[in-house]
Amino acid sequence: VFQDSRGRLWVGFHDAGLMLFAGDKSVVYTTRDGLPNNEVYSIREMGNGDLLISARGGMVRMHDGRFTRFIPPDPLARLNVFDAMEDWTGKIWLATSGGLLQLRGHDFVKVMDGAAMLTSAVVTLCEGQDGALWAGTLGKGLWFIKGDNRRLYTTADGLASDQVRSLHQDQDGTLWIATFGGGLDSLR
Repeated sequence: VFQDSRGRLWVGFHDAGLMLFAGDKSVVYTTRDGLPNNEVYSIREMGNGDLLISARGGMVRMHDGRFTRFIPPDPLARLNVFDAMEDWTGKIWLATSGGLLQLRGHDFVKVMDGAAMLTSAVVTLCEGQDGALWAGTLGKGLWFIKGDNRRLYTTADGLASDQVRSLHQDQDGTLWIATFGGGLDSLR
């Protein structure tokens, strides 16, 4: 569930696509409208009001009700995009089964190769107040990325589980880390 800057509510479903609730009316978007699949993983808004919708089989950018589809390249056909976000510089990041990607125009650039993560996937993203990118994986822990500086946090560092599901940084800079099987962690 996502509320955009205009106050509209968007709901992504496991099997029924994307629904917009705006006032008294609702609109449903599915593969017929350009979604890569009717299984929606995340919804985020860009600075210009466009939506980034992550789904099974790729990601779409929604502009004025029209979709532009982006399908990440992967030799193993791992095409799911679990999360996508625009950072404060305008870069678009994608959390995929094949690793962490950056979208530049219509080209994908690998930031973290999925080859080293065959048993995992990047599933959630969060931009820190300092411009750092946090990338949670499903089995390999939590990555901190800022420029060329990278650090992996795992259970060896005190993370309750290496299976990270969701990330949020609050106003005081605390990073909240929701995990599968380990509960909720905080990093200050």
